[in-house]
Amino acid sequence: MQELPLVSIIINTHNDTEYLEQAISSALSQTYKNIEVILYDNASDVDIKKYIKKYIGEIKYYRSETFLTLGAARNAAIQKSKGEFITFLDADDIYIDEKLEKQIPLFDKSSIGLVYSNTFHLIRSGNIWSDEKLHDRPMPEGQIFCDLLKRNLIPFNTAVFRRSCLHENTKYWFNESFDFCTDYELFLRISHDNDIAYVEEVLGKWRIHGENYTFKKPYLISAERYLMIPRILEYEPELFNKYKKEMNIFLSEIYIDMGRYFMSLGNKRDGLIAFFTAILSSFTKKSVSLFAHGFKSLFTLEKQG
Repeated sequence: MQELPLVSIIINTHNDTEYLEQAISSALSQTYKNIEVILYDNASDVDIKKYIKKYIGEIKYYRSETFLTLGAARNAAIQKSKGEFITFLDADDIYIDEKLEKQIPLFDKSSIGLVYSNTFHLIRSGNIWSDEKLHDRPMPEGQIFCDLLKRNLIPFNTAVFRRSCLHENTKYWFNESFDFCTDYELFLRISHDNDIAYVEEVLGKWRIHGENYTFKKPYLISAERYLMIPRILEYEPELFNKYKKEMNIFLSEIYIDMGRYFMSLGNKRDGLIAFFTAILSSFTKKSVSLFAHGFKSLFTLEKQG
């Protein structure tokens, strides 16, 4: 009988303790048995080892002595892994037991570079958590690069990808200058050259709570989306010609978010300019650079603050 390929399940953590045990337990409970679970501690201020004593021997623990950006921490964890396939689980999320058993067989088709699935939002009301399905209809698969340009529709806690899809240069793995769109940029790159498969079944639970890093400064998501463009142009130089409709949507959302941010600061002039740019019927490289300096400045100041 042919041995199952090794899958690396990577859990990144920084001071995440409340739900960490549930995350680790769901990774170890996979019905797909050829796995390694890597816990990468990004210079936590608390003693993470105290919370994982029961799992010593079942997981691999690594710690960075200096705090890294989320992208850099994810890359460091990948370098510690050995799996033919890689998947990530945030320290407050959960895998369904059959997740990998349902996904890994789809890689039998050599053109498949990444497999994702539906997920539950775990939403808290008081002390009660309830499940809410993220997608209520089938999602795209196959050549979905154009679909991903319009929005990031791949739930991070469900994605599994081939190690061979990673660029030989680690600077093209997770973007180490980003904290919000690291997965989005990498999944776009993978989808450009590979087919993507989708499992309609719910295979994960994404916990929604007040401390979700993604939701603390939502305008920075748009800032990072804007800064993704030069890197996309490196492997798809015809981006604005070939995917004009998709880039209209991509940029519209950025400018709308920028407009909201300027308005919240009382800067009506720049807010209105951003909204006006968002509704233009077409975009060019020239129009993209219209707010480049301001958006980069916003991003730099927020990262420093």
